[in-house]
Amino acid sequence: MNEKIIRPGVIKRVVDLLKYRNMKYTQEDVENIIFAFWDVVIGAIANGDSINLNGYATIGTKYMAERKSRNVAENKEMILPEHFRVYFKAGSRLNQAATAFTQKQLGGEK
Repeated sequence: MNEKIIRPGVIKRVVDLLKYRNMKYTQEDVENIIFAFWDVVIGAIANGDSINLNGYATIGTKYMAERKSRNVAENKEMILPEHFRVYFKAGSRLNQAATAFTQKQLGGEK
């Protein structure tokens, strides 16, 4: 619980889940699929598109206008230029997972 799962661990878990579902994929197959998925997401973001995975998440870009900010270390004001940033909005299935974790950790809703 509360462990940090890195890429090889994710790939192994996906392979194990697929074996449980009687699907035979190697770790190399799963790794290629995951890399291809993220290549598609990166390509969409680079084109200004958004990805909507119903029930899971929406990933897209958001325009950020030019604004003033302060460098705390040097105590100087600076201008941040206008830019786009990536946003990630969790879908209902991710939110349900977080609710289940909350109930498991904290013993219910408050």
